Amino acid sequence: MHVKKSATVTRPKVCGRGVSTFLLVFFTLAFVQGCATLRISRPAPVPTTPSATTSAPRVSSPRTAPGPEKKNVLEQSSIKEESLEEKRPLPQAKGKDRPTRPAFGKEAPAPLADDSSLIAKISPRTPPQRAASLRLTEEGRKLIESGDYAKALARLEKTISIDSTNPYGYYYLGQTHFHLGRYQESLNFLDVAESLLANEPFWLAEVFALKGENFRALGFLQKADSSYAQALRLNPGNRLATEGLNNLKGENQPSSR
Repeated sequence: MHVKKSATVTRPKVCGRGVSTFLLVFFTLAFVQGCATLRISRPAPVPTTPSATTSAPRVSSPRTAPGPEKKNVLEQSSIKEESLEEKRPLPQAKGKDRPTRPAFGKEAPAPLADDSSLIAKISPRTPPQRAASLRLTEEGRKLIESGDYAKALARLEKTISIDSTNPYGYYYLGQTHFHLGRYQESLNFLDVAESLLANEPFWLAEVFALKGENFRALGFLQKADSSYAQALRLNPGNRLATEGLNNLKGENQPSSR
């Protein structure tokens, strides 16, 4: 009986110690695991920060970069336009220089001579009919200079049949008829030439000078005088008009006895 009681009393003591040791081991393991998780979880947010920082410039850099480039391109284009405008000649400068010439008391310069070959008036843009008419007119002009007025008349009549708007053909027809003594017919052709040469002062002066010769030959001295004066207003260097006025003054002076 005594032995049984002691056995029953000692068993729970052994079980209590085992439980306590088991709990200590359990808590120590739990504590160690908790510390391990804390140590492992701490560096977790660290790699996220460089990824965020590295990805940020990739997104922002292409957006902000084109801004100054566009501004630079616009500034360069504006600078180029300003430099081109500075290099371009101002049209007002030429207009301002022209009126200053008469201020020194000098007369306006005479129109440039245009009595060169009519072939020079033919360009690649000249219509074929006008080009052919100008070539025949040049041939007629040379025949007039050589004194062959009959051939010149036939050649010049073809010029206006090919191109009825050729003013030089009408002028040289008037010159041919003048040399043949057909003064009224010469004036008729010169009237047509005058209407077609309104924008060519040199040739218009030639027309008025030849008109003056026809009027003087017909005895219309006042008309001859006005025609010569008109020719000299258009071209002060017109020799035919100058000589015609001098001859006209000599004819008007009374003869001394």
